[in-house]
Amino acid sequence: MASNINPNNIDGAYPIAGQDNDSQGFRDNFTNIKTNLEYAETEITTLQSNVVDLQSKLDPIFLSKSEDLESGTAASLTKSTSYFSTGASGETSTLAAGAEGQIKIFVMKADGGGNMVVTVSNAGWKSSGTGTITFNDIGDSVIMQYISAKWFVLGNNGCTLA
Repeated sequence: MASNINPNNIDGAYPIAGQDNDSQGFRDNFTNIKTNLEYAETEITTLQSNVVDLQSKLDPIFLSKSEDLESGTAASLTKSTSYFSTGASGETSTLAAGAEGQIKIFVMKADGGGNMVVTVSNAGWKSSGTGTITFNDIGDSVIMQYISAKWFVLGNNGCTLA
């Protein structure tokens, strides 16, 4: 969309200091400024009403959302990051099949003594079926991407894959 705003129709050098200036020049400048502001209002309103909501278009593949993952629950596929704290006993979670290109991150943010074991459907480190990721200590984390119907580990910090 080409803009109708014309900054060239405003005389920036008017009025001229130290001389008697015709009032028509003032009226012309004010009219042109008012017209350009009206064009700007229309163009901004059009842009705002036609803006694309990129966040909703990119869900669930590229999300900035996170969740506090509770033991015994499935990790969300609509949130890119799942973080958790463990209690004294072992905890578990699951990760279902994702969407092609989807990124999933798991992080252990606090360690109460127990491990977190996440059972992953379509684990890329297995020839077929499910695999597990065990988190033992604070800071253990893994970054995965769903490629060709499997979760592949792109980065691993302290986790055990089985």
